[in-house]
Amino acid sequence: MKKNNSVIRILPHDRQIRVENGATLLENFIRHGIFLRSDCGGKGVCGKCRVFKISGAGAQETIESCMYVVSQDLAVHIPESAMLSSHIMTKAPVIFPEAFKRRFRTAKGKDEFGIAVDLGTTTIAVYLCNMARGRVVSSVAVKNPQAIYGDDVMSRIGVIGRDPRNLKKLQALAVKSIEWGIHALVSRFSDKPLSPGRMVVVGNPVMIHILAGVDPAPIGISPYLPAFYEAAVFRAGDLGFAQAEFSIHTLPQVSGFIGGDTLAASLAVDMKNQPVGALLVDLGTNGELVLKSEDRLFATSCATGPAFEGASLSCGMQAGPGAINAVTIDDHQKVTAVSLIHPNKAPEIKPAGICGAGVLNIVAQLCDKRIIAPDGRFNSGGDQYVLVPENPAGGQLPVYISQKDIRSVQLGKSALISGIEFLLKRAGLKAPEKIIIAGAFGSHLDPSDLIRLGMIPKTDPGKIETAGNAAGSGAVMALCDPGYMNRAARMAGHIEVVDLALDIQFQEVFVGNLGFPEVHPLAAS
Repeated sequence: MKKNNSVIRILPHDRQIRVENGATLLENFIRHGIFLRSDCGGKGVCGKCRVFKISGAGAQETIESCMYVVSQDLAVHIPESAMLSSHIMTKAPVIFPEAFKRRFRTAKGKDEFGIAVDLGTTTIAVYLCNMARGRVVSSVAVKNPQAIYGDDVMSRIGVIGRDPRNLKKLQALAVKSIEWGIHALVSRFSDKPLSPGRMVVVGNPVMIHILAGVDPAPIGISPYLPAFYEAAVFRAGDLGFAQAEFSIHTLPQVSGFIGGDTLAASLAVDMKNQPVGALLVDLGTNGELVLKSEDRLFATSCATGPAFEGASLSCGMQAGPGAINAVTIDDHQKVTAVSLIHPNKAPEIKPAGICGAGVLNIVAQLCDKRIIAPDGRFNSGGDQYVLVPENPAGGQLPVYISQKDIRSVQLGKSALISGIEFLLKRAGLKAPEKIIIAGAFGSHLDPSDLIRLGMIPKTDPGKIETAGNAAGSGAVMALCDPGYMNRAARMAGHIEVVDLALDIQFQEVFVGNLGFPEVHPLAAS
């Protein structure tokens, strides 16, 4: 008779965990709060989740955790490079409007701690906050382990549709990640457990449905409507949190693809007091756009894809230690300098991959140096461009950008600029008055790269500003001052959603926007 469970010994600390047979090693690790890198989304491509399987004689076999299905007891050694530690990903800083900062400038009273969460499709950011002071005490960002079921929300809807039991699995992955983030934050300054007073979670509608344990299937089919719209309050234990007795609050949802994260970002950049024509661009796996007109806000969502988060690139990674965020290419088409993201300015770190901001900078330079043509193809006829050559003796793996990566950037950039054009048209505006860039990599990118690639309308770079992780900022604001929950509800009632999927002209415009501009926009002005 086949047994349903096995025991995994994890060396060198000899920790033992009882796991479920028939599930992958990666899935079982996650269920026990052990998070490994899986940049390819569990497709067995990136090799980041490789561990060593130890035989009884001590021999080692390299296996990929995302592909290895557990069927018997085994011992494994997890290399440090495979662990998803708290510094693997950085999230853009939280930036608050003056009104919020003024509200807490003279705040008094007993300190009370809570948790704000930006539950992103690719990244989960967790903020430990002093609610009485309106202050972030500490923060951490981790890869959303739901990515093992697909990079985007439609993939995850499909996984749940194929087997309803997967809803509970995806919910548990989100809960475990948030719990891991809370533990990592609290352990930085105290060895005592902390029970949050309350938690505010923002995310797109699919992420919030999954967290709530509600099937997001209605969002996956026309007319793409959520199962519920209202702001909700949950008991933590009902969602699967080990510490059961605290409340979890979510913001309202506007449509199937415009949710509490977009409302939170709009609160954080103070859209109410922005000038007419202000455009908020929240870039991630999905791109959310909010445009202010004379009398209302217009919003839409476009499938920019995971390339801007670094997740789907051949040598992609998120904006963590060793990520390339810029390069310099000379007139001989050679890389002369590589800029890396460093943790605490650590001096010795090797290039490990390309983050979202890096891929935009690289593609912009490939265009400028005529390494790729306006249609995105390599002029040399090759299929990749090497940024950092392999050096086995020095422990350096090659880092390159492939033709597939460039196509991913083209798809994302076309979705973004096409969405902006349709939003402007609906609002009766010719161009944005200013552009506010929010999202995971906004603080690392050069806005001129967005213009060079035709991702946003040609504009004066001085009219472009970055807002850090605006969704996270809005979550913190709603946590510390419940009045912002009410503002979010009022804002939701004044947003007109522009549904690109229902516009018969969108596909034609999208195809027309796939190419890169032939001449640098600023040079032509």
